[in-house]
Order: sequence, then C-alpha cells, then structure tokens
Amino acid sequence: MPVLIAFLAVGFGETVGQVLLIRELLVNFQGNELSLGVVLTCWLLMMALGSWGLGKFARRLPSHPSAFVFTIVLYCFILFSQLLLARTVNIVIGVRPGETTGLLSISSACLLVLTPLCLLHGFQFPLACQILAAQGGMPSVQIGRIYIAEALGSMAGGAFFTYVLVHYLSHLEIAALVILLNLGAGLFLTKPLLCRRFIVSKTLVLGLCLAGIIVLSSGLLAKLEFVSSQWQWQGHQLVSSRNSVYQNIAVTQKEGQLNFFASGVLLFTAPVPDIKYVEEIAHFPLLYHSHPQKTLLLGDGMGGVLDEIVKHHPGEVFYVELDPLIIEMAERYLPSTSSKYPWVTVVYTDGRLFVERSEAKFDVVIMNLPSPSTLQVNRFYTQEFFEKVREILSQQGVFAFGLPSSEAYMSEEMLRLNRSVFRALEEVFPAVLVIPDDSSLFLASPDTTLLSQDEPEIYRRLEQRGVETRLLNRAYIKHKLSPERVSRLTAYLEIPEQINSDRRPISTFFNLALWNAMFHPEFKPIFDFALGIKLWWFLPPALLFFLPILTNLRRKEFPIFSVALSLLTTGFAGMTFSIALFFAFQLSCGYLYQKIGILTAAFMLGLALGGWGMNRVIGKVKRGVFVLGWIQAAVAIYAFSLPWLISGLARTWLIPGEVPFSFLNLVAGFLTGLEFPLANQIYLQRNKGVASVVGWLYAADLWGSVFGALFTAVLLVPVLGLISTCFATGILNLATFALLLTGWKLYPQIPGM
Repeated sequence: MPVLIAFLAVGFGETVGQVLLIRELLVNFQGNELSLGVVLTCWLLMMALGSWGLGKFARRLPSHPSAFVFTIVLYCFILFSQLLLARTVNIVIGVRPGETTGLLSISSACLLVLTPLCLLHGFQFPLACQILAAQGGMPSVQIGRIYIAEALGSMAGGAFFTYVLVHYLSHLEIAALVILLNLGAGLFLTKPLLCRRFIVSKTLVLGLCLAGIIVLSSGLLAKLEFVSSQWQWQGHQLVSSRNSVYQNIAVTQKEGQLNFFASGVLLFTAPVPDIKYVEEIAHFPLLYHSHPQKTLLLGDGMGGVLDEIVKHHPGEVFYVELDPLIIEMAERYLPSTSSKYPWVTVVYTDGRLFVERSEAKFDVVIMNLPSPSTLQVNRFYTQEFFEKVREILSQQGVFAFGLPSSEAYMSEEMLRLNRSVFRALEEVFPAVLVIPDDSSLFLASPDTTLLSQDEPEIYRRLEQRGVETRLLNRAYIKHKLSPERVSRLTAYLEIPEQINSDRRPISTFFNLALWNAMFHPEFKPIFDFALGIKLWWFLPPALLFFLPILTNLRRKEFPIFSVALSLLTTGFAGMTFSIALFFAFQLSCGYLYQKIGILTAAFMLGLALGGWGMNRVIGKVKRGVFVLGWIQAAVAIYAFSLPWLISGLARTWLIPGEVPFSFLNLVAGFLTGLEFPLANQIYLQRNKGVASVVGWLYAADLWGSVFGALFTAVLLVPVLGLISTCFATGILNLATFALLLTGWKLYPQIPGM
C-alpha cells in the first residue's frame, strides 16, 4: 500500500510537470500542430526508452522501497533544474525570443529539456512494479495496481492544475508544490537503512521537505520566477510575465516599444502598431458597408484594430476575446485602450461558440486571428464556420479576415492554403473579394453587389465619416483596389483545391507545409507524398501483422511479440480517440480550456477503471491471448463507431456537451486500460523478470501513443478527415485482433492461453 500511495503522488507530479514544461517550451517555439506533436513525441519516446532500457537495470536493484525513494528525490531536483533550463534553452540553441523556429531546433530543445525527467519517470514504473510484486501476490495483479495508481494520479494532477494551481500560483511555485508532494510520498516510504551504493534516510527527506517549505513561503520563488523569465526574453526588457489557463502572456520593452506576446507569438506592439495591417483589416470591411451600426470583432483587438473600428462611430461593437488576461494586461500598460469605450462590449468566450449561439445580426464581422496552424484555430476557417457567420450577417453585411500571402511570389504551399480557404468561402458567400498584399485581405458578403463598389465610393465614405488614418488615402486605396492586382490573385485562387471543412481540416496541413517550406524545403517531397495518403494504404501494413504467424508456423510457437504489438496499436488508438474527441468537442462546444481538462480526466479515470476491472478477474482468465484478442476487437469496433457516436449522441443528449464527450473518452480509456494487466500476465508466463517485462510492455504502450501524438493531429485528421482517421485506427486494431485470435487457434497448447 505505501508504494501505491507513493506512485499515486508520482503520477500526479508527472502530469503537472509535463504540463509545466510543455507550456514553457511553447513560449520559445510558438506552437503549431507539428511543434506540439514534436514536444509530446519527445516526452513519450523518452519515457518509453526509460521504461524499456532502464527497466532492464531495475531488476539488479533491491526490491525495497528505498530504491524507489531515491528516484523520487532525484526527480525533484531534475524537475526544478529542467524547468529553469526550459527558460534558457532558446539561448543554448541560438533562437531569439519571438522568432519562428524550424523542426530541428524544436526537436533539439525538447530533447535537452525533457530527456532527463522522462527517462527517470519511465524507469520508475517498472521499478515500482518490481518492488510491489516482491511483496507477494500475483505479479500481474500488482502491476495492474501500479497502473491504476498512476492513472488516478495523472487524473488528479491534470484536474488540480486546470482548476486550482494555474489560477493562483506561478510555474515555479507549482513545481515547488509538486516537489513537496513527492518528497512527502518519499518520507512515507523511507526507513533509515543503507542500500548498497546510496543512503536514503528519513532525516534526509524530512530536511528536504522543510527546506522546500521555507523556500516556498519566503518569497524567493517569486523573485526567481521573474529573474528566470528574463532569461527567456534575452534582448528584451521584460516588463511582466503572467500565466492564464490558456497561455503565457509576456510584455516586453525594446527600443521604446511595448511588445505583447502570447506563448511566444507576437500579438501586437504599442504605441506604434503594425499600421498597415491594422488599418486595412479594420477600415476596408467597414468602408464597404454604407452605414455599419453593429460590428463584431473576433480575436485580438488590443493591438490597434479596436481603436480603428471605433473611429467609424458605430452604434455597437462586440469584442470577443477568449483570454481575459490579454485585455487585463493591455489595460494595465495601455490605459488609453478603446476596450473601455461605452459602446464596446467585451465578451470573454470562444469566438466560434459566440457566433453559433448569437441571435443578433451584425453589419460587419472582422476576424483577427492567426493563420490555421492548429486544429483549434482552423475551426474559424472552415466552410461550416463561414455558414454560421453568414447566418448572423445582415443582408448587406461584410465578413473580413486575413491570410499569409505575397504579391511578388506565392509558393505552392501558400497558394494551397489560400485556395482551400477561398474555396470554402465561395461555397457560402455569393460575393468574395480578395485584396492582395503580404497578408491577403478576404472580404465576403451575402449581397452580390456590395463588393463591386469602386475606389471613389470607398474614399468618399472615408472622408464623409471623418476617419483619420496614417496610411489609407485616396492614392493608397486606388492602388490596393486596382482591378489588375485583384483579378491576378483571384485567378490563382480559383484553381480547384480541396475545401477546408470541419471534418477534413486540410488548411492545417497546408499551413504546416508552408511552415516547413520556410525552414526545411528538403522535406517538401515528404509533405507532397503525405498529401496523397488514402485510407486503403492502411491495409498492407495491417496484413504485415500476420508475418509472425507465418514465420513461426513450423516452429509451433506462439509469437509472443504480438502481445506487445497489441499494446502498441491500442496505445495508438487511445491517443487517436482523445485527439478526435478534443477536436470534435471544440467544433461542437467551442474551445473551453477547463472542459478540455474534464475530457482528459475522463480518459485517465477510464484507464484506472479498465485496469481495476481486469485486476478483479485476471486470476480467473485461462485463455489470456483469446481474451486479449477480443479486447482488440472491441477497440476496433469502437474506432469504427466513434464518428457516429460523436455526431449522434453529442447532439441529441439534453445535457451539457462535455458530459457525452467525457463519457466517450472514459470508454476509450476503459478499453485501453483493460489490456495492460492482461498483457503482463501473458508475458510473465514466459519471462519471470517483472521489471524487464513491465518495462518492455509499458514502452510498447507509450510508443503507440508516440505515433498517435505525432501523426493523428498533424497528418491523419487534416488529410484523411475525422471519419477515415477513426477507420484507419480500427483497421490496425482489427488486424491485431485477427493475429491474436489466429495465434490462439494455432497454438492452444500454450499453458494458460
């Protein structure tokens, strides 16, 4: 029992530590879907190596809690040092703050920051299983208990971070709290004894706990928080750095300019903003409407866009911002911000959710959001979202947004990105106008005649409203609206391309391809090849799963490797299910950070329930491979059914949206959790080394999650779409089911199978 309680604390600390380090790394690398996938891949891969590689070493250690306590103490030192390293790693690899970085730089930084912590935590799992198994009882049951403890600890860590810690404590204070919790678990386990080459005593652990409490209460951490954050922004004078539930907001000063960053991405500058972009995205849509009375702004307004909108003296302006901290920081350092004007209503919610639930009609809708580099942001560039925008526009209303572009030369990747969105916009609006520049401005309207207005009329309205601008004048407007420039870009965009939609967010992939072309053009053939991926491509790899049966047919020996393969495909499925459900939840209910935390907690609870359920019956299981095969079949059936469950149940249940999605994720976790204790029981019939078996199988599970984290969000969902991604997952798990079932039929003489 003490080991289980200690590992519960370890699972809690591992999850919180993971979130802290990922958030810090994203400040350096402005996370898109690929960089997020790289971070998660490095995390899971290093844990798998720690479990598999170091797990072999665990059996040489004494099966006593003192060995585990030593790893807890070591984990505490490493967590704090790596958190500080995460704030200086950009200096180490030569990346300046706010600079867009390439894949190699991101991978190098992730490996530097994550490797020590992940190797150690991967090693802790087989070590804890070996210690608990040595205390008696069925080894597979004891392994299942550790598995359950880690799942429950991870669930508690994720929920506590989301709902409590991030609201009241800085990152270093959270890390210190995690360290104290782990040291407390170590104190619970320790006894004053000598264990080969190291001494772990209650006096040592108690001393570390007291030192941590003193540091936490002395205010030293608050000073270190700001000093270490300054390291992260070398070359800038850091004014303030704060964390919200969504991101890190940093304000820096350089050459008299205040710069506002969100997780390393430059939001806006002051007092001199990006005049060209700000004036164009605000004034052109408002000038194309004869008398705008009600305007909706989605996304950043603090960088000058809102200031330009209010110059038209509209009756009402609704400004929708997801993160209140952005406006709080802007109002603190920019006291003249127009969000304080009486006719401006600030709404703190997800922009898509606001549009879908709004019953009001707007004359102008301006969307000032980043390009669709993630599935979260891509929701605002799909055909389905454009349809929702049209529903809230008045008959002569105007919708506007920008995309990365170039008037001089547009690469194939940039053209594909713009075309996919342009095609989606044309499917919804009868009138679409694209004004070319370094950032193309897209204007759309339900009125077919509205956007055909010429330059004299646009300039007349500018003068009539008395709008003062620094850039827009008659000559500039004439140049921007030149029919030759507009028609040339439109001709490029009208070439057929895949339409960006909710179910197939292809613009995310095109945006990643554009990002890759800037840093690693040598990888272009890989992206071109990936774009042609089809569902049937998953059939040949699935058939390869039967090779172990064919190669061992004469030997009459069950291919035990297929058990590890089943954990790998289930680990892939578990990660894919979670990503698919997160994506679907965002489409249905908006991006609500705390609700996403509930979905994550539901999956971890499902893991624990699955492990607990299998532990209850594992002693009665006589045909382990047969049962494992049918669990694989259940995972495959669930994968085939998930798209319809998402579209059906989530829409018909008369309860909050997070409930059905959480239930679906709990089922996914339950099916995943069923396998691990059973797979260990099967393996232990051949190999009695608990630590090495657990390390190998845990690594297989994690490797499956690695593939899921790297490929599902980056490649499969954008290129194949949500339904085909679930089908591909089902095909892989169905193949594993067939392999296990065939193996059991061929070799029924294996004991216990």
